[in-house]
Amino acid sequence: MTRTFTVHPSSGLARNWDLEHDLNDAQRSAVTCGQGPKLVIAGAGSGKTRTITYRVAFLLMKGLHPSQIMLATFTNKAAREMLSRVETLTGSQSAGIWGGTFHALGNRVLRQYGTLVGLSANFSILDEDDQRQLLKVALADAKIKVEQKRFPAPAVLQDLLSLSFNTQQDLAKVVEERMPHFSPWMEAILKIAAGYEAKKRSANAVDYDDLLRYWWLLLERHPDIAQRLGGQFRAILVDEYQDTNTIQACIVERMAQHNGMNLMVVGDDAQSIYRFRGANYDNILKFPQRNPKTEIFKLEVNYRSTPQILEFTNASILHNSTQYQKILTAQRPSGSLPVVIPIQTAFEEAAFVAERILQLRDEGVPLAEMAVLYRAHAHSTILQAELIKRNIPYEVRSGIRFFEQAHIKDVVAHLKILDNPFDEIAWRRLWLMLPRIGNATTQRLWQKVSQAAEPFVAAVDPTLKDILAAAAQPAFIRFQKDLRSLRTLAQETPSASTLIQTVLETPYLDYLRATYESFESRLEDLQQLAIFAQAYRTLRGFLSELVLLGELYGQQMTSGAEDSERLILSSVHQAKGLEWRVVFVIRMCEGAFPSEIALREEQGEEEERRIFYVATTRARDELYLTYPLMDMSLRGNRGMLLHPSRFLREIRFTLYEQGQIESLPQAWSDLN
Repeated sequence: MTRTFTVHPSSGLARNWDLEHDLNDAQRSAVTCGQGPKLVIAGAGSGKTRTITYRVAFLLMKGLHPSQIMLATFTNKAAREMLSRVETLTGSQSAGIWGGTFHALGNRVLRQYGTLVGLSANFSILDEDDQRQLLKVALADAKIKVEQKRFPAPAVLQDLLSLSFNTQQDLAKVVEERMPHFSPWMEAILKIAAGYEAKKRSANAVDYDDLLRYWWLLLERHPDIAQRLGGQFRAILVDEYQDTNTIQACIVERMAQHNGMNLMVVGDDAQSIYRFRGANYDNILKFPQRNPKTEIFKLEVNYRSTPQILEFTNASILHNSTQYQKILTAQRPSGSLPVVIPIQTAFEEAAFVAERILQLRDEGVPLAEMAVLYRAHAHSTILQAELIKRNIPYEVRSGIRFFEQAHIKDVVAHLKILDNPFDEIAWRRLWLMLPRIGNATTQRLWQKVSQAAEPFVAAVDPTLKDILAAAAQPAFIRFQKDLRSLRTLAQETPSASTLIQTVLETPYLDYLRATYESFESRLEDLQQLAIFAQAYRTLRGFLSELVLLGELYGQQMTSGAEDSERLILSSVHQAKGLEWRVVFVIRMCEGAFPSEIALREEQGEEEERRIFYVATTRARDELYLTYPLMDMSLRGNRGMLLHPSRFLREIRFTLYEQGQIESLPQAWSDLN
């Protein structure tokens, strides 16, 4: 006689949830759906993380073993947060779940199967600095002869190689489209790229992109492994699918072919804003076309923002023609309308924002619950200075504090030697920018210059070049010529702003382009520095203020607990996924937001509008949008009126309040 026993799949798991109470109808449908490909379009503030977490918990309760679930996220922090919530819901350990970034998951897969694609089991992973050092070695081995034109630095080469991989485009095409000024070096770049690959293999090392590259090769060349992995992972979930690149989408969709297409991808097409990193918008937009019988869920209930803010953001994104149509509805009580405020200049914009922040703090809004967002890091320049002057502690999340950036220091070094030709640090920085000049040579140059009664005169003396090797002399002679012109100009005008613009007309621009990644954004930084310098009557006053601003900022950062709370400054890209009670979006004018550069690209306007959508949906209670009316640049447009951003003009005026400035505090009145 045979006895039959029944084992319930959920045995041993606590059920610390109530699906009817904890989830809305759309969330519940996505969490409890059956097998097959699923696309969850999760609008801003609609409970995306909760939905994914409950889905994983639901699968565990249905009997899946943790090792049968793969959860791909874009940060390890996000994965840890989700898995921690799963443990809270189920009372079980989630350690067995394969959760993490694509690169972390790729590492785990390749540790098991990497030998099949030529990797040793003990391969090393190169971090970004390691990659640049190895590229530097490959560059040296290639023995590139650099004369007048500058060759791209390892950091720039690293960006080009990574972009080529992430967009799945030939390296030559990437160079031609993104950095055409390096096209004459194409043969040498390809040679270095090949040398870099060879050195990685000989060192038994991979970089971050290789973790995806070899994972994909494994699936392509070994169908049996693809089938094994698909069989292991009975459920695959991917967060932020709109931000995946082509290879990432290919990997998960290929593995899912062997598990009955039990693949759930979650994201918001309206928040696809990382094309510059290689993200492929079609991954989420055309997911149903690539995966027939896809079931689509839309999470359209917003729990973050007031109805007024949400109606404003909805009105903007509706102007995009390529998207999944959805209308977010608010669950929160009514609040105030967003406020759009035209202001005369960028200086007055900074003064207003700082003043309003102080008012809100006095009204009980903590600094940490306020953020200032901008399209480009350069747009925070004048605001940072204003915040320091008013002793408002802040944290920059869009990069290094503006005045501490290397390219800012490069240009300031030009100005320092005009004001103080005995500044050894500034001279050394300038000399080291020149081709074929290293630390030993700068030491000899300084010994010669520092002994002179007039160091500047000695530094531009034609005979000084004799210290250098012949190959270094042409660029050095040009540098001396530019310095003489710069000094003549400085004697004619005290304007630091004009001097900065003049530096940008020298070969330093070639150095900037060849040495640093993100050339366009760094150039914009320097143009903003020139605008900032307009507020100072003398070069010495400007240079002194830079030092004092740095000192004041340092005092803020080392102050006591009372200042532990800080205002957040962030680019929109860095702010994605975050929220604050009050949000300011600055520089809402044409040419700044949307970005003039981005508009030149195909579908650029729609992505810029998605960036604007992300910015406005960060606000919970209050939203302020400001734009200067006057162009402050020295590019021939100074004094011309600026137009408000098209993203403001296309929104019905009844959806926001028009603000106006009656009087501003006497900012910048004590300038030197």
